[in-house]
Amino acid sequence: MHIKLRFAMAALLAATLPTFAQTTAPADAAPVTNQQLQQTLDQLKQLIQQQSLQIQHQQEEINALQNKHPVQPPPGTAIPAPGATAQSSSSAQPPAAVSAPITGGAVVQVEPNGTPYHQYEESPLFLKLGGATFTPGGWVDFTSIYRTTDVGSGLTTALATIPYNNTAAGALSENHLTAANSRLSLRVDEAISKVKVYGYGEIDFNGTAPGNVYVSTNSDVTRLRVFYLNLSAGKWDVLGGQSWSLLTPNRSGLSPFLSEIYNTVHLDTSYNAGIVYARQAQLRVVYHFTPNVAFGLSAENPDQFSGAAVTFPAAFSTAETDLNSSSGSNITPNLHPDVIAKFAYDHKFGTRNWHVEAAGLLTPVAIATTPTATKPSIEDRREGGGAALNANLEVVKGLHLVADSFWSDGGGRYIGGLGPQFVVAQFGSTSAPLTAELVHAGAGLGGFEYQATKSTLVSAIYGGAYFDRVSSIDPSTNKLVGYGFTGSANTNNRAIQEGSFATVTSLFRKPSYGAVQLITQFSYIERTPWYVAPGTPKNAHLFENYFDIRYVLP
Repeated sequence: MHIKLRFAMAALLAATLPTFAQTTAPADAAPVTNQQLQQTLDQLKQLIQQQSLQIQHQQEEINALQNKHPVQPPPGTAIPAPGATAQSSSSAQPPAAVSAPITGGAVVQVEPNGTPYHQYEESPLFLKLGGATFTPGGWVDFTSIYRTTDVGSGLTTALATIPYNNTAAGALSENHLTAANSRLSLRVDEAISKVKVYGYGEIDFNGTAPGNVYVSTNSDVTRLRVFYLNLSAGKWDVLGGQSWSLLTPNRSGLSPFLSEIYNTVHLDTSYNAGIVYARQAQLRVVYHFTPNVAFGLSAENPDQFSGAAVTFPAAFSTAETDLNSSSGSNITPNLHPDVIAKFAYDHKFGTRNWHVEAAGLLTPVAIATTPTATKPSIEDRREGGGAALNANLEVVKGLHLVADSFWSDGGGRYIGGLGPQFVVAQFGSTSAPLTAELVHAGAGLGGFEYQATKSTLVSAIYGGAYFDRVSSIDPSTNKLVGYGFTGSANTNNRAIQEGSFATVTSLFRKPSYGAVQLITQFSYIERTPWYVAPGTPKNAHLFENYFDIRYVLP
């Protein structure tokens, strides 16, 4: 703006120089008359008026451009909605110390009515098509993995099958280099009348790979993480598609964004023993009573799950449950969607946010006894359930205490699939009907995340999962079946525990160029079975270290 004013003044002076030269002519020149002087003044007035009109027109063009592409405040600054105070907007802002290392380019915030929206930093990586804003994102990872035992599960640690040290795999260590944790995402925002609409999709390269993937080309397979559409109007949000389960703990509110949920900052994509989560298709409705209070209800994709460790009666068809096989087929019968409800409350103590939430789960099981020539099929239905209570509290600036708990009757699938949802029993004779027996399962996690410096976040977490034992005698074989019985395999885990320490350090960050981060994770994991055969180790354990260099797209 100052440059334009200087240009206008220069043009004005250039136009008046001839007249000035005339008024300062030598003494022998003809004297200037009053009429000539008046003409010169009139010319100056006319030039000033023309320049003023041009400057006004240029300012109107600048204002129009600014309204079309508003200049955003610095990253992490709350943006009040029209008619809202700055205090009410910032009260729902997530902890910047936590979201910054994860999102790397866009800070997800919450409007005063609880509706999530995107705050764009100054960046070349978004574009406008009509009224829609397209924002690509993601990162490129180079990850080194070291484990003291050969789990053989790649980037994701198979917590439930850590090998014992009396096996060949348990006596060997493993090391891998991979880029499979790299990620790509796209978000599209649009407004239709008073309804705010956005779609979000995200993929990584940690899908199920062919057996020879690491022989020569390391062709890691893409995997759908989330892909959903969200509608926001007034105090309501409606989400449809694949997203993080509503049962997954939140850092604040009930937003589905990665920076708004709590799944640790770990590189291990099994996250940590004791965390409750899922990513699955769902229809979710959220109502925001106030800027700080929200209630959500979600119908989510069910999956009858027993896992590979369960032993079944001979009369049971294993096609009726998910055995955690690698086929990827969706053939298990399901009675109805899983139903999840969650209530969340956020409160500000100055700039510090305290988040508390309670959630409930309803998950069904249905099995059938095979019909015979003389007997019809008999169906057995069970409704499992669970409850969670979680807290994420910023007790001092930058220090967040995390405490999550979950207890269930048939909710093992949501504890990382580390244990069964149900087993099957046949009481009495071989002609007796089959019954589904739900397995009690619980999980807990506690620790902290601390923004130690402006560029470094540190985290320390301890968590564990517990699965009860359920058994019966199979009348066809007179042998014990179920989970955790005497003589069961050492994969029938009673408990899995993990303690982890992680750091996220930003080495470089500039909105126009992205960010470079150094991420580390150190974990000790132990699993304990229900039955230990004489002369064998009482548990399996390992130490693992992840080291990662990440480039976050701007």
